[in-house]
Amino acid sequence: MMFPKITKDFLRTNNFKSDGLHFDEEIYFRPRQGVKLPPTAAENNAKLRKKIIDIFTEHYKNNFVKLENNCAINENTMRKYLKGTRKITREALSKFCVGTKLNLEQSAELFTLQGHSLEPETQYFDALVVMALQDGDSIEIFYETCEEYNIKIF
Repeated sequence: MMFPKITKDFLRTNNFKSDGLHFDEEIYFRPRQGVKLPPTAAENNAKLRKKIIDIFTEHYKNNFVKLENNCAINENTMRKYLKGTRKITREALSKFCVGTKLNLEQSAELFTLQGHSLEPETQYFDALVVMALQDGDSIEIFYETCEEYNIKIF
């Protein structure tokens, strides 16, 4: 998957379709005979949690303190994400991807499983995420960039 190089100039001049955090349109799928239905949101969420558990185990060795330092996600919240008792938001996923310094392909796969693929050409927040991943930004730099461009992440 190829993404364009995202720069501050691109952020200033591109005409984005939305902020990338809120989506109004519904996507409908009409199966043809013999066509397999796409995975449900619940199936994708289960795959997303499994992949995040695998990455968390590999990168952090289940160390929640290290995760919080790198991603600004506290232990209690992360446990809820991993158990499935709290929905993994785009904001949380961005913090996880940027803080863990995942590559663009890994991040794109996680965002697709979360519900909306990374679309930096049309979604403002996605452009900020891709820029942070391309530049290897820390979570602190990512927060500062989001604040500079008036995107609120928690």
